Amino acid sequence: MSPHTGVSTDFVADMMLESLQLWNEIDVGSLVQLEADLIDHNTLVLTRGHLYEVLAKTDLSPFHPMFVVQSELTEELIQLHPGLICNYLQNPHEIYHA
Repeated sequence: MSPHTGVSTDFVADMMLESLQLWNEIDVGSLVQLEADLIDHNTLVLTRGHLYEVLAKTDLSPFHPMFVVQSELTEELIQLHPGLICNYLQNPHEIYHA
């Protein structure tokens, strides 16, 4: 355990690896849903349960992978950490509705 945070370093390492694995699994064009609303500077930018198309993937450092989605509320491009995703749909264009 870290003496300052009370969080196990194994837990942090596991979370980082899970985020990286999810980032590798989800392709550009996939749809993702958030675990909770995303608020930036007291402004709601992404909403829980809404499907967002992954427009791009960035990896500025080995343990800082991000997805880029567009907010339906502000029309801005938003960087989204994989740890905020609760569900995703690969290849949504291959789904056929009866």
